[in-house]
Amino acid sequence: MRLNQISPISVENVGVKSLLSDEYMLTFFKKFCDAIVSRIWKQKKPKNIRYSDIDFLRVFFLSEVVGRSIHETSELLNIYYLSHQKGRLKIFADGRKRRFVPHQTEVNKYLRKIGLKRARNILRECLFGQLKDAINLELISRKVNVLIDFTEHPYFGKREDSMIKGTNRQKETKKMRHYLAFSLLSRGVHLYAGLEQVATGQSKIPIIIEFLDNLLDLGFELKYVLMDREFYRAELLDEIKGMGGNALIPAKQYKKIKQFITDYIEGKGRRVRKYTFSSAAEAKCRFFANVYLIIKAKRGFSLQGVKRDYQKGKITQKDVFHRIFTIMTTEKPKGKTSSWASRTSLFYKRRWLIETGFSDLNRINRRWKSNLDNVRYLDMLVRLLLYNSWKMNKRLLQKSQKLNQKSNEWTLNQNKDRLTEALLTLEKKSCEVIG
Repeated sequence: MRLNQISPISVENVGVKSLLSDEYMLTFFKKFCDAIVSRIWKQKKPKNIRYSDIDFLRVFFLSEVVGRSIHETSELLNIYYLSHQKGRLKIFADGRKRRFVPHQTEVNKYLRKIGLKRARNILRECLFGQLKDAINLELISRKVNVLIDFTEHPYFGKREDSMIKGTNRQKETKKMRHYLAFSLLSRGVHLYAGLEQVATGQSKIPIIIEFLDNLLDLGFELKYVLMDREFYRAELLDEIKGMGGNALIPAKQYKKIKQFITDYIEGKGRRVRKYTFSSAAEAKCRFFANVYLIIKAKRGFSLQGVKRDYQKGKITQKDVFHRIFTIMTTEKPKGKTSSWASRTSLFYKRRWLIETGFSDLNRINRRWKSNLDNVRYLDMLVRLLLYNSWKMNKRLLQKSQKLNQKSNEWTLNQNKDRLTEALLTLEKKSCEVIG
Protein backbone atom coordinates (compact mmCIF):
# COMPACT_ATOMS: atom_id res chain seq x y z
CA MET A 1 0.00 0.00 0.00
CA ARG A 2 1.45 3.32 -1.04
CA LEU A 3 1.04 6.54 0.90
CA ASN A 4 -0.34 8.46 -2.07
CA GLN A 5 -3.35 6.14 -1.98
CA ILE A 6 -4.71 8.15 0.92
CA SER A 7 -3.42 11.61 -0.02
CA PRO A 8 -5.82 13.72 -2.13
CA ILE A 9 -4.66 14.75 -5.58
CA SER A 10 -7.75 15.88 -7.54
CA VAL A 11 -8.17 19.22 -5.74
CA GLU A 12 -4.75 20.54 -6.59
CA ASN A 13 -4.78 23.81 -8.53
CA VAL A 14 -8.59 23.97 -8.49
CA GLY A 15 -8.61 27.18 -6.48
CA VAL A 16 -11.39 26.35 -4.01
CA LYS A 17 -9.53 26.38 -0.68
CA SER A 18 -10.38 30.01 -0.02
CA LEU A 19 -14.09 29.19 -0.22
CA LEU A 20 -14.11 25.61 1.11
CA SER A 21 -11.85 26.07 4.11
CA ASP A 22 -10.77 23.18 6.36
CA GLU A 23 -12.97 24.45 9.17
CA TYR A 24 -16.02 24.68 6.93
CA MET A 25 -15.42 21.28 5.31
CA LEU A 26 -15.19 19.52 8.67
CA THR A 27 -18.17 21.20 10.33
CA PHE A 28 -20.49 18.25 9.80
CA PHE A 29 -17.75 15.77 10.82
CA LYS A 30 -17.35 17.53 14.17
CA LYS A 31 -21.13 17.59 14.67
CA PHE A 32 -21.24 13.89 13.80
CA CYS A 33 -18.60 13.14 16.45
CA ASP A 34 -20.34 15.33 19.04
CA ALA A 35 -23.68 13.60 18.41
CA ILE A 36 -22.14 10.18 19.03
CA VAL A 37 -19.91 11.10 21.99
CA SER A 38 -22.78 12.89 23.76
CA ARG A 39 -24.81 9.67 23.69
CA ILE A 40 -22.20 7.16 24.85
CA TRP A 41 -20.19 9.14 27.41
CA LYS A 42 -21.85 7.26 30.27
CA GLN A 43 -20.52 3.91 29.09
CA LYS A 44 -17.67 2.52 31.19
CA LYS A 45 -14.24 2.60 29.63
CA PRO A 46 -11.09 0.70 30.65
CA LYS A 47 -8.68 2.69 32.78
CA ASN A 48 -5.79 1.99 30.44
CA ILE A 49 -7.69 2.88 27.26
CA ARG A 50 -5.32 4.45 24.81
CA TYR A 51 -7.54 5.95 22.14
CA SER A 52 -10.27 8.58 22.45
CA ASP A 53 -13.72 8.47 20.83
CA ILE A 54 -12.52 10.79 18.08
CA ASP A 55 -9.71 8.37 17.16
CA PHE A 56 -12.21 5.59 16.41
CA LEU A 57 -14.62 7.88 14.58
CA ARG A 58 -11.81 9.40 12.52
CA VAL A 59 -10.86 6.00 11.08
CA PHE A 60 -14.50 5.09 10.43
CA PHE A 61 -15.28 8.45 8.80
CA LEU A 62 -12.12 8.49 6.69
CA SER A 63 -12.82 4.96 5.44
CA GLU A 64 -16.09 6.24 3.97
CA VAL A 65 -14.45 9.32 2.48
CA VAL A 66 -11.61 7.46 0.73
CA GLY A 67 -13.85 4.52 -0.24
CA ARG A 68 -11.86 1.78 1.52
CA SER A 69 -12.49 -0.76 4.24
CA ILE A 70 -11.85 0.14 7.88
CA HIS A 71 -8.86 -2.24 7.94
CA GLU A 72 -7.21 -0.66 4.86
CA THR A 73 -7.89 2.85 6.11
CA SER A 74 -6.49 2.09 9.56
CA GLU A 75 -3.28 0.67 8.10
CA LEU A 76 -2.86 3.47 5.54
CA LEU A 77 -3.47 6.16 8.13
CA ASN A 78 -1.04 4.54 10.57
CA ILE A 79 1.68 4.39 7.87
CA TYR A 80 0.90 8.00 6.98
CA TYR A 81 1.53 9.16 10.56
CA LEU A 82 4.64 7.02 10.94
CA SER A 83 6.13 8.57 7.81
CA HIS A 84 5.64 12.08 9.25
CA GLN A 85 6.71 11.32 12.82
CA LYS A 86 10.04 12.76 13.98
CA GLY A 87 12.28 11.11 16.53
CA ARG A 88 12.70 7.49 17.60
CA LEU A 89 9.61 5.28 17.55
CA LYS A 90 8.79 2.89 20.35
CA ILE A 91 9.36 -0.73 19.25
CA PHE A 92 7.88 -3.59 21.28
CA ALA A 93 9.68 -6.81 22.15
CA ASP A 94 7.99 -8.73 19.33
CA GLY A 95 9.13 -6.15 16.76
CA ARG A 96 5.85 -4.24 16.40
CA LYS A 97 5.97 -0.48 16.21
CA ARG A 98 3.73 1.77 18.28
CA ARG A 99 0.45 2.51 16.48
CA PHE A 100 -0.98 6.00 16.14
CA VAL A 101 -4.51 4.94 15.16
CA PRO A 102 -6.76 2.12 16.41
CA HIS A 103 -6.93 -1.19 14.58
CA GLN A 104 -9.97 -2.41 12.64
CA THR A 105 -11.11 -4.76 15.43
CA GLU A 106 -11.08 -1.89 17.93
CA VAL A 107 -13.03 0.39 15.60
CA ASN A 108 -15.66 -2.29 14.93
CA LYS A 109 -16.00 -2.97 18.66
CA TYR A 110 -16.53 0.74 19.30
CA LEU A 111 -19.22 1.03 16.59
CA ARG A 112 -21.09 -2.00 17.94
CA LYS A 113 -21.57 -0.19 21.28
CA ILE A 114 -23.89 2.32 19.58
CA GLY A 115 -27.37 0.81 19.66
CA LEU A 116 -29.97 0.98 16.89
CA LYS A 117 -32.14 3.54 18.69
CA ARG A 118 -29.13 5.79 19.30
CA ALA A 119 -28.01 5.40 15.69
CA ARG A 120 -31.46 6.56 14.51
CA ASN A 121 -31.37 9.60 16.77
CA ILE A 122 -27.82 10.43 15.67
CA LEU A 123 -28.84 10.20 12.01
CA ARG A 124 -31.81 12.52 12.55
CA GLU A 125 -29.74 15.08 14.49
CA CYS A 126 -26.88 15.16 11.98
CA LEU A 127 -29.05 15.42 8.85
CA PHE A 128 -31.29 18.09 10.36
CA GLY A 129 -28.13 19.97 11.37
CA GLN A 130 -26.96 19.95 7.75
CA LEU A 131 -30.35 21.25 6.60
CA LYS A 132 -30.06 24.15 9.06
CA ASP A 133 -26.59 24.92 7.67
CA ALA A 134 -28.00 24.92 4.14
CA ILE A 135 -30.67 27.41 5.26
CA ASN A 136 -28.09 29.66 6.94
CA LEU A 137 -25.93 29.62 3.81
CA GLU A 138 -29.03 30.49 1.72
CA LEU A 139 -28.57 27.39 -0.43
CA ILE A 140 -32.19 26.31 0.07
CA SER A 141 -35.36 28.10 1.11
CA ARG A 142 -37.75 27.17 3.90
CA LYS A 143 -40.40 26.14 1.38
CA VAL A 144 -39.27 22.75 0.15
CA ASN A 145 -40.38 19.81 -1.98
CA VAL A 146 -40.12 16.44 -0.24
CA LEU A 147 -39.12 13.29 -2.14
CA ILE A 148 -39.92 9.89 -0.61
CA ASP A 149 -38.87 6.45 -1.84
CA PHE A 150 -37.70 3.00 -0.77
CA THR A 151 -34.24 1.52 -1.31
CA GLU A 152 -33.14 -2.08 -0.83
CA HIS A 153 -29.79 -3.29 0.48
CA PRO A 154 -28.93 -6.98 0.06
CA TYR A 155 -28.33 -9.04 3.19
CA PHE A 156 -26.05 -12.10 3.09
CA GLY A 157 -26.25 -13.28 6.71
CA LYS A 158 -28.30 -15.97 8.44
CA ARG A 159 -30.66 -13.77 10.43
CA GLU A 160 -34.38 -14.53 10.34
CA ASP A 161 -36.22 -11.63 11.98
CA SER A 162 -38.61 -8.79 11.15
CA MET A 163 -35.80 -6.38 10.16
CA ILE A 164 -34.66 -8.70 7.36
CA LYS A 165 -37.13 -9.00 4.50
CA GLY A 166 -37.37 -11.36 1.55
CA THR A 167 -36.72 -10.19 -2.00
CA ASN A 168 -36.25 -11.52 -5.52
CA ARG A 169 -34.57 -8.37 -6.86
CA GLN A 170 -31.06 -8.88 -5.45
CA LYS A 171 -28.16 -10.91 -6.80
CA GLU A 172 -26.81 -13.91 -4.87
CA THR A 173 -29.28 -13.48 -1.99
CA LYS A 174 -33.00 -13.52 -1.29
CA LYS A 175 -32.79 -11.29 1.79
CA MET A 176 -32.58 -7.53 2.16
CA ARG A 177 -32.79 -4.55 4.48
CA HIS A 178 -35.59 -2.18 3.48
CA TYR A 179 -35.00 1.54 3.99
CA LEU A 180 -37.43 4.44 3.61
CA ALA A 181 -35.54 7.54 2.51
CA PHE A 182 -36.53 11.21 2.57
CA SER A 183 -34.91 14.07 0.68
CA LEU A 184 -35.57 17.76 0.06
CA LEU A 185 -35.49 19.71 -3.19
CA SER A 186 -35.24 23.49 -3.07
CA ARG A 187 -33.64 26.02 -5.41
CA GLY A 188 -32.26 23.18 -7.50
CA VAL A 189 -30.38 21.65 -4.54
CA HIS A 190 -31.19 18.05 -3.60
CA LEU A 191 -30.34 17.00 -0.01
CA TYR A 192 -31.14 13.86 1.97
CA ALA A 193 -33.08 14.56 5.16
CA GLY A 194 -33.95 11.20 6.72
CA LEU A 195 -33.67 7.41 6.60
CA GLU A 196 -35.65 4.73 8.41
CA GLN A 197 -35.31 0.96 8.28
CA VAL A 198 -38.74 -0.61 7.81
CA ALA A 199 -39.56 -3.94 9.45
CA THR A 200 -41.81 -6.64 8.00
CA GLY A 201 -45.44 -5.71 8.55
CA GLN A 202 -44.60 -2.18 9.70
CA SER A 203 -46.79 0.59 8.29
CA LYS A 204 -44.91 3.31 6.43
CA ILE A 205 -47.60 5.99 6.93
CA PRO A 206 -46.76 6.80 10.60
CA ILE A 207 -43.06 7.05 9.66
CA ILE A 208 -43.80 9.53 6.88
CA ILE A 209 -46.15 11.62 9.01
CA GLU A 210 -43.62 11.75 11.87
CA PHE A 211 -40.87 12.90 9.50
CA LEU A 212 -43.05 15.63 7.99
CA ASP A 213 -44.05 16.80 11.49
CA ASN A 214 -40.37 17.04 12.47
CA LEU A 215 -39.69 18.98 9.27
CA LEU A 216 -42.41 21.48 10.09
CA ASP A 217 -41.04 21.82 13.63
CA LEU A 218 -37.72 22.91 12.10
CA GLY A 219 -39.49 25.80 10.40
CA PHE A 220 -39.85 24.33 6.90
CA GLU A 221 -42.98 24.64 4.77
CA LEU A 222 -44.21 21.92 2.42
CA LYS A 223 -44.75 22.56 -1.27
CA TYR A 224 -44.98 19.24 -3.11
CA VAL A 225 -44.51 15.76 -1.64
CA LEU A 226 -43.40 13.50 -4.51
CA MET A 227 -43.93 9.76 -4.08
CA ASP A 228 -44.24 6.54 -6.08
CA ARG A 229 -47.27 4.23 -6.37
CA GLU A 230 -46.13 2.32 -3.27
CA PHE A 231 -47.50 5.20 -1.15
CA TYR A 232 -50.99 5.16 -2.69
CA ARG A 233 -53.00 5.84 0.50
CA ALA A 234 -55.92 8.23 1.02
CA GLU A 235 -54.94 8.69 4.67
CA LEU A 236 -51.46 9.89 3.70
CA LEU A 237 -52.74 12.33 1.08
CA ASP A 238 -55.22 13.73 3.59
CA GLU A 239 -52.46 14.25 6.19
CA ILE A 240 -50.15 15.97 3.69
CA LYS A 241 -52.92 18.35 2.65
CA GLY A 242 -53.59 19.15 6.30
CA MET A 243 -49.90 20.07 6.74
CA GLY A 244 -50.11 22.66 3.98
CA GLY A 245 -48.46 20.59 1.27
CA ASN A 246 -49.68 18.94 -1.93
CA ALA A 247 -49.07 15.33 -2.85
CA LEU A 248 -47.86 14.37 -6.33
CA ILE A 249 -48.13 10.65 -7.06
CA PRO A 250 -48.91 8.34 -10.02
CA ALA A 251 -52.42 6.90 -9.86
CA LYS A 252 -52.94 3.17 -10.07
CA GLN A 253 -54.88 2.10 -13.13
CA TYR A 254 -58.08 1.05 -11.45
CA LYS A 255 -61.30 0.63 -13.44
CA LYS A 256 -62.43 4.22 -12.95
CA ILE A 257 -58.99 5.61 -13.87
CA LYS A 258 -58.97 3.55 -17.07
CA GLN A 259 -62.40 4.92 -17.90
CA PHE A 260 -61.05 8.49 -17.56
CA ILE A 261 -58.24 7.63 -20.00
CA THR A 262 -60.69 6.00 -22.42
CA ASP A 263 -62.96 9.04 -22.34
CA TYR A 264 -60.00 11.31 -23.10
CA ILE A 265 -58.66 9.41 -26.12
CA GLU A 266 -62.18 9.09 -27.51
CA GLY A 267 -62.66 12.84 -27.21
CA LYS A 268 -65.37 12.61 -24.55
CA GLY A 269 -63.37 13.87 -21.56
CA ARG A 270 -60.74 16.43 -20.60
CA ARG A 271 -57.09 15.89 -19.71
CA VAL A 272 -57.59 17.04 -16.10
CA ARG A 273 -60.37 15.41 -14.09
CA LYS A 274 -61.52 15.79 -10.50
CA TYR A 275 -61.61 12.55 -8.53
CA THR A 276 -62.53 11.51 -4.99
CA PHE A 277 -59.95 9.08 -3.69
CA SER A 278 -60.90 6.97 -0.64
CA SER A 279 -59.53 4.15 1.46
CA ALA A 280 -61.01 0.64 1.31
CA ALA A 281 -64.67 0.23 2.30
CA GLU A 282 -63.79 -2.41 4.91
CA ALA A 283 -61.27 -0.16 6.66
CA LYS A 284 -61.93 0.67 10.32
CA CYS A 285 -61.50 4.38 9.63
CA ARG A 286 -62.16 5.55 6.08
CA PHE A 287 -60.36 8.56 4.61
CA PHE A 288 -61.38 10.63 1.60
CA ALA A 289 -59.20 12.94 -0.48
CA ASN A 290 -60.30 15.22 -3.30
CA VAL A 291 -57.62 15.03 -5.98
CA TYR A 292 -57.08 16.04 -9.60
CA LEU A 293 -55.96 13.50 -12.20
CA ILE A 294 -53.59 14.64 -14.95
CA ILE A 295 -53.30 12.40 -18.01
CA LYS A 296 -49.74 12.24 -19.37
CA ALA A 297 -47.96 10.28 -22.08
CA LYS A 298 -44.95 8.13 -21.23
CA ARG A 299 -41.48 8.85 -22.54
CA GLY A 300 -41.26 8.52 -26.31
CA PHE A 301 -44.94 9.26 -26.88
CA SER A 302 -47.22 12.29 -27.01
CA LEU A 303 -50.84 12.58 -25.93
CA GLN A 304 -51.98 13.87 -29.30
CA GLY A 305 -50.05 11.13 -31.10
CA VAL A 306 -51.55 8.35 -28.97
CA LYS A 307 -55.01 9.87 -29.32
CA ARG A 308 -54.65 10.13 -33.12
CA ASP A 309 -53.34 6.58 -33.53
CA TYR A 310 -56.18 5.16 -31.44
CA GLN A 311 -58.88 7.02 -33.32
CA LYS A 312 -57.40 5.82 -36.63
CA GLY A 313 -57.38 2.24 -35.35
CA LYS A 314 -53.58 1.83 -35.43
CA ILE A 315 -53.39 0.83 -31.75
CA THR A 316 -55.74 -0.93 -29.36
CA GLN A 317 -57.06 0.25 -26.00
CA LYS A 318 -54.54 -2.04 -24.31
CA ASP A 319 -51.71 -0.25 -26.16
CA VAL A 320 -53.12 3.08 -24.96
CA PHE A 321 -52.87 1.99 -21.30
CA HIS A 322 -49.20 1.07 -21.90
CA ARG A 323 -48.42 4.48 -23.41
CA ILE A 324 -50.40 6.74 -21.06
CA PHE A 325 -50.42 7.08 -17.27
CA THR A 326 -52.07 9.44 -14.81
CA ILE A 327 -50.60 11.63 -12.08
CA MET A 328 -52.67 12.48 -9.04
CA THR A 329 -52.30 15.69 -7.04
CA THR A 330 -54.18 17.41 -4.23
CA GLU A 331 -53.37 20.83 -5.71
CA LYS A 332 -56.13 22.74 -7.48
CA PRO A 333 -55.40 23.85 -11.06
CA LYS A 334 -53.90 27.34 -11.33
CA GLY A 335 -54.32 29.65 -14.31
CA LYS A 336 -54.73 27.97 -17.66
CA THR A 337 -55.52 24.32 -16.99
CA SER A 338 -53.48 22.88 -19.88
CA SER A 339 -50.35 24.85 -18.91
CA TRP A 340 -50.75 23.93 -15.25
CA ALA A 341 -51.14 20.25 -16.15
CA SER A 342 -47.97 20.30 -18.28
CA ARG A 343 -45.91 22.08 -15.59
CA THR A 344 -47.13 19.82 -12.80
CA SER A 345 -46.64 16.55 -14.66
CA LEU A 346 -43.20 17.69 -15.85
CA PHE A 347 -42.18 18.60 -12.29
CA TYR A 348 -42.93 15.03 -11.16
CA LYS A 349 -39.82 13.93 -13.08
CA ARG A 350 -37.79 15.53 -10.29
CA ARG A 351 -38.70 12.52 -8.15
CA TRP A 352 -35.93 10.66 -9.98
CA LEU A 353 -33.39 12.76 -8.11
CA ILE A 354 -33.78 10.51 -5.08
CA GLU A 355 -33.24 7.46 -7.31
CA THR A 356 -30.06 8.84 -8.87
CA GLY A 357 -29.03 9.89 -5.35
CA PHE A 358 -29.13 6.23 -4.29
CA SER A 359 -26.66 5.44 -7.09
CA ASP A 360 -24.36 8.22 -5.87
CA LEU A 361 -24.52 6.83 -2.32
CA ASN A 362 -23.37 3.46 -3.64
CA ARG A 363 -20.46 5.15 -5.44
CA ILE A 364 -19.16 6.65 -2.20
CA ASN A 365 -17.95 3.31 -0.84
CA ARG A 366 -18.35 -0.39 -1.41
CA ARG A 367 -21.51 -1.91 0.09
CA TRP A 368 -21.08 -3.03 3.69
CA LYS A 369 -22.14 -6.55 4.69
CA SER A 370 -22.38 -5.99 8.43
CA ASN A 371 -24.78 -8.23 10.34
CA LEU A 372 -25.67 -5.39 12.73
CA ASP A 373 -28.45 -2.92 11.89
CA ASN A 374 -26.94 -0.11 13.97
CA VAL A 375 -23.57 -0.30 12.18
CA ARG A 376 -25.33 -0.24 8.81
CA TYR A 377 -27.25 2.82 10.00
CA LEU A 378 -24.01 4.62 10.83
CA ASP A 379 -22.55 3.63 7.48
CA MET A 380 -25.58 5.02 5.66
CA LEU A 381 -25.50 8.17 7.79
CA VAL A 382 -21.94 9.05 6.77
CA ARG A 383 -22.79 8.43 3.12
CA LEU A 384 -25.80 10.75 3.38
CA LEU A 385 -23.65 13.41 5.06
CA LEU A 386 -21.02 13.12 2.34
CA TYR A 387 -23.66 13.35 -0.40
CA ASN A 388 -25.19 16.47 1.17
CA SER A 389 -21.75 18.00 1.64
CA TRP A 390 -21.04 17.49 -2.06
CA LYS A 391 -24.34 19.05 -3.17
CA MET A 392 -23.98 22.01 -0.79
CA ASN A 393 -20.37 22.70 -1.82
CA LYS A 394 -21.27 22.36 -5.48
CA ARG A 395 -23.98 24.97 -5.08
CA LEU A 396 -21.64 27.29 -3.14
CA LEU A 397 -19.07 27.09 -5.92
CA GLN A 398 -21.73 27.70 -8.57
CA LYS A 399 -22.79 30.88 -6.78
CA SER A 400 -19.17 31.99 -6.51
CA GLN A 401 -18.44 31.18 -10.14
CA LYS A 402 -21.39 33.28 -11.30
CA LEU A 403 -19.76 36.26 -9.62
CA ASN A 404 -16.32 35.42 -11.01
CA GLN A 405 -17.63 34.25 -14.39
CA LYS A 406 -15.97 30.81 -14.09
CA SER A 407 -17.44 27.42 -14.97
CA ASN A 408 -15.72 24.58 -13.11
CA GLU A 409 -17.73 21.47 -12.28
CA TRP A 410 -17.39 20.16 -8.71
CA THR A 411 -17.50 16.34 -8.70
CA LEU A 412 -18.17 13.89 -5.90
CA ASN A 413 -14.56 12.65 -6.02
CA GLN A 414 -13.19 16.19 -5.77
CA ASN A 415 -15.36 16.81 -2.73
CA LYS A 416 -14.13 13.58 -1.09
CA ASP A 417 -10.50 14.51 -1.81
CA ARG A 418 -10.99 17.97 -0.32
CA LEU A 419 -12.46 16.35 2.81
CA THR A 420 -9.53 13.93 3.03
CA GLU A 421 -7.07 16.81 2.80
CA ALA A 422 -8.92 18.74 5.52
CA LEU A 423 -9.04 15.69 7.82
CA LEU A 424 -5.31 15.02 7.49
CA THR A 425 -4.51 18.68 8.08
CA LEU A 426 -6.65 18.68 11.22
CA GLU A 427 -4.92 15.61 12.60
CA LYS A 428 -1.48 17.00 11.91
CA LYS A 429 -2.31 20.05 14.01
CA SER A 430 -3.99 18.16 16.84
CA CYS A 431 -1.32 15.46 17.11
CA GLU A 432 1.53 17.92 16.46
CA VAL A 433 2.73 15.90 13.51
CA ILE A 434 4.76 18.01 11.11
CA GLY A 435 4.33 17.08 7.48
